[in-house]
Amino acid sequence: MEIRKSILDLADLYDAFFVDMYGVLYDGVSLYNGTLDTMKKLRNLGKKIVILSNSTQVAVDAKLGYAQRGMLEVVHFDEVVTSGEFLYHSVTNNIKKFADTVGSNVNSVKCLFMGNGNVFDDSPINRIDDYDEADFIYVGVPRASYGSVRIDDVLVDNVPINIEDVVYQDWSCIKDSFGRRGFAEFDHILKICLQKNKVLVVANPDIFAHGSVRNSSKKVPIVTQGCIGKYYEKLGGKVVYFGKPYGGIFEYAAKFIDTNDRVAMVGDTPWTDVMGAINAGLSSVLVTTGITEEFCDQMDLALSDEEKITLLLGSTSSRMSNFTVDIHPTHVVKRFAAIDDPSD
Repeated sequence: MEIRKSILDLADLYDAFFVDMYGVLYDGVSLYNGTLDTMKKLRNLGKKIVILSNSTQVAVDAKLGYAQRGMLEVVHFDEVVTSGEFLYHSVTNNIKKFADTVGSNVNSVKCLFMGNGNVFDDSPINRIDDYDEADFIYVGVPRASYGSVRIDDVLVDNVPINIEDVVYQDWSCIKDSFGRRGFAEFDHILKICLQKNKVLVVANPDIFAHGSVRNSSKKVPIVTQGCIGKYYEKLGGKVVYFGKPYGGIFEYAAKFIDTNDRVAMVGDTPWTDVMGAINAGLSSVLVTTGITEEFCDQMDLALSDEEKITLLLGSTSSRMSNFTVDIHPTHVVKRFAAIDDPSD
């Protein structure tokens, strides 16, 4: 397995890149060094860049956030496609199909929110606060009573649990090293949903993302919507996903490139970015930052980088993915951005 330095090493092979945001361009707090310069170099080479993110923000909100960090439309990228935008598009352009999916009357689709979000603003979906009347439960950004919930600080009977094993535990028994019971709070809500036979709609299939939480000054992995969905499926509930690795979002993103473009998906997560590219028939580029780095950092220090990636793509990915297909990226690069690094 060859691990190249940056995305620029692959520039001649492709006309367009679908690029994940979190873990590729952005570390949860700031843009990775060299990101903006590398994006401009790709654009100057005539390459198209579509940011393809599992964020539940709609595109206009995402672009505003990117601009605040100096990442500008036309200058650094061509378009933004988020899973939230794709869900909004799916609802507003074909409410009948969506209503059929969640088992609702097309004339009155009612939703109860679990977590935060505004994805259904100005859409045909009616937000309500009653479990019994709701046609489906929308899983927004997960929050426990104390805020974001870490997924790397999980204890069962005071024994630490690996990230890839969290969704296979009984969440009612989980606590973190501070004794907090965020997973138990999620478990309680999901069992109410299950008892009432509610469909969950998840517009971010990622299991976790990097962010900051109370009592921690460093970037840490926190629970995201895909973790909630995967656990609900374990309980026996039905989940409808929008976003990578599911195919519809790639078809939507393809509207912003040319039909004959050679396209590669660039991401840090094998079971969403790489698996999504495989499902869509695209080439894929796995970067070793973000989620991949999180897992590799937990592995035996004696292993080479190539051995760590092989291990990640094997047993670890099989625990994190909803698919049984082997996950093999077309390329692996150390990072998206081209920077001077003495370790290269």
